[in-house]
Amino acid sequence: MQQNRELFGDTMKSQKNNNMPLTNLQLQELRCSYPQGMTLFREGEDRNCAYIIEKGEVEISVIKDGKKVPLVRLGEGEVFGEAALIGSGKRSATATATEDCEVFRIFPSILRDRIMRLDPLVGLLMSLLVNRYRKWRYVSPELAAEAGVVEHAREDLSQVDKADGFLSDLNAQKKVALQELRMAQNIVEAVAKGELGPYLQPIVTLPDRKLAGFEALIRWHHPEKGMISPVEFIPVAERTNIVGQLDMMMLERVCEIVPDIQKAAGVIGRKIYVSVNLSGIHFDSDGFADEVVEIVRRSKVDPAQIVLEITESALMGSPERAEATLRKFKAHGLTISLDDFGTGYSSLSYLHKFSIDILKVDQSFVSDIHNKNSKSFDVVRAIVSLARTFNLSTVAEGIEHEEDISALTSLGCGNGQGYFFSKPMPVDQALEFVRTSVAKYG
Repeated sequence: MQQNRELFGDTMKSQKNNNMPLTNLQLQELRCSYPQGMTLFREGEDRNCAYIIEKGEVEISVIKDGKKVPLVRLGEGEVFGEAALIGSGKRSATATATEDCEVFRIFPSILRDRIMRLDPLVGLLMSLLVNRYRKWRYVSPELAAEAGVVEHAREDLSQVDKADGFLSDLNAQKKVALQELRMAQNIVEAVAKGELGPYLQPIVTLPDRKLAGFEALIRWHHPEKGMISPVEFIPVAERTNIVGQLDMMMLERVCEIVPDIQKAAGVIGRKIYVSVNLSGIHFDSDGFADEVVEIVRRSKVDPAQIVLEITESALMGSPERAEATLRKFKAHGLTISLDDFGTGYSSLSYLHKFSIDILKVDQSFVSDIHNKNSKSFDVVRAIVSLARTFNLSTVAEGIEHEEDISALTSLGCGNGQGYFFSKPMPVDQALEFVRTSVAKYG
């Protein structure tokens, strides 16, 4: 048992540094087997972890007047030894396997790590509850009396705080939660003030580089702080459901912009589209499809010029519901694009299950595609081949080099976007880009 504990300690240190989920091997290190009659821990030993019973039975007992006094027997799914998760000190009881059993050990570091990786507000509230319960149990004689547990000693609370490290985590969580709440409020106010809006990145045909459309990317221009990166506010918007308001705002703005883009292009014999990103959280909302369709209908824009970009997360929660939503979009003339294709766990299954028109090849594959001996080249070749089989269009993201275009063209990829053509730009610059592009490439 000691060998497993030492191994697990090293594993937890590595996992905490990398902030990665536990692997199956590491989960095996958490699981322990105890034969009937074996003691899991004894009264008076140092606390180091809690236990969850997966199978079997455990008896909790104390020594009173020199005799063993059984308190309770616990079975599958029960938790015991949990005092170790809220403070250091000594075990106040003994745990013995009354039949062969298997348990999972939960260490304080796991609890702290899980809390810190929650939504910041939830994490703060959980940290406060744990911290307050821990303090209460050290100052409340009723708790020990009601449980029939003999308390061997009362640790000084300041020493407890220093020992378990929970206060430092709690203080950090408070700061993060407050920052998140402030950011959420600032986003709402920014929408009302018109500080957020679309920047457009061109999508061109390969290899002739004719303008096919744009992707609309949300940008926040703060009057004092300047441009605020989407990395700073989009995760907060998603966790607080503000992203729904942002997505609908972006769709409305795109519908306003599309006629101006087509006018700037002049008579070119084709329609230029603009794609809008939709968060996966919408697909759990009643009335989402109707709202999107109504925005497009009310704008009187040609639905063929609106592309709705989604990621696989939008499809995973409820596939049947998601497909019904996609079918409704397509029935009203809207086009569906699947973003970041190839990076998910089950992307291949989407090609025949869902009503998708465009596959966007993730930039992680495109970045090394000019090296024809790379795995990325083979991955993109497979994606393009699949798209051709299912009669889907392809757009390669993240093109930065002339060699990328040559490689993608040789594979049959039809469209591309990236810094090689242009960074995302404000609407007025995008309109000028349309005029320049049409004049140069047609």
